[in-house]
Order: sequence, then C-alpha cells, then structure tokens
Amino acid sequence: MAAQPIAKTTPSRCRLLYAGDRDESLAVVKQVLAGRKDLELWRAADIDTALQLTRRGRPDVMLVNVDLGPDGGVPLMKTLRANAATHATPILALGSDTAPQAAAKSLEAGFFQYLAQPVQPGTLAEALDYALEFAALEEAEQSFKESR
Repeated sequence: MAAQPIAKTTPSRCRLLYAGDRDESLAVVKQVLAGRKDLELWRAADIDTALQLTRRGRPDVMLVNVDLGPDGGVPLMKTLRANAATHATPILALGSDTAPQAAAKSLEAGFFQYLAQPVQPGTLAEALDYALEFAALEEAEQSFKESR
C-alpha cells in the first residue's frame, strides 16, 4: 500500500502576534513573513498593546521578547496562560541571553520554545511552522471535544 500524503492542518491565514520593541527582531520577523501568504503579522511594542490585541482576536501563535518592559515578557505569558482563549496558544520566547539556562528558564515558565537573539530567519521560520502545526492540532482537538 502506497503512503498517502498528510494534509497540512494549519488554516489558510494564521495570525502571528509579535510583542517586542527591538527593530532588529521585527526586521527578521518581516523577512520571514515576506514570502508567506499564510501568516498575518500583528505587532505590539509593549505588553499592554499585546494584551489589547489578544482581546480583539486570538492569535494563532505569539513571539514575545522576554526582555520587553520593566518586568519582561513572563508576566504577559502568564496572563495569556490564565486566559481560556489563549491558554494553549504557543508562545515563543525571544531573548538576548544565549546561555542554555535562559532557554530552560523560559520553558519552565511556560513558553513553547526559546529563541536567542539575534534570531536567524531559518530558525524563526522553523519555530513558527512547528508552533503553527501545534496550534492547529490543539484547535482540532478542542473542536473534537466540543462536538462530543
């Protein structure tokens, strides 16, 4: 029996919320998204704006600078995890610390993945694809549960 290709489970147009104030990181995000018609970029330069955007519509994946604001991005992530609408949304951490402990600390705090700055376009593209696939599977599982 021949193997059948597995259809992608991601929706046709996904929303990426980038919460960060570094122009260099935003430039890489825009570079990665330049050729992609499946992703729409939402940008928040601060934590309050990020929370406002998540209230208007749920992003499919988030990229949060953990160095954002006086307290960093961890309080934002914890607020999003406490919200029923965003509790399972993959949140990628973007940080300036390249030590392995920084990645471990971010994962322990609840982030989906840690990316050290300056982030490379290929690394970011792979992380986004992985997070979007995860988000699509989570959404399909939730829909299945609700239909029962």
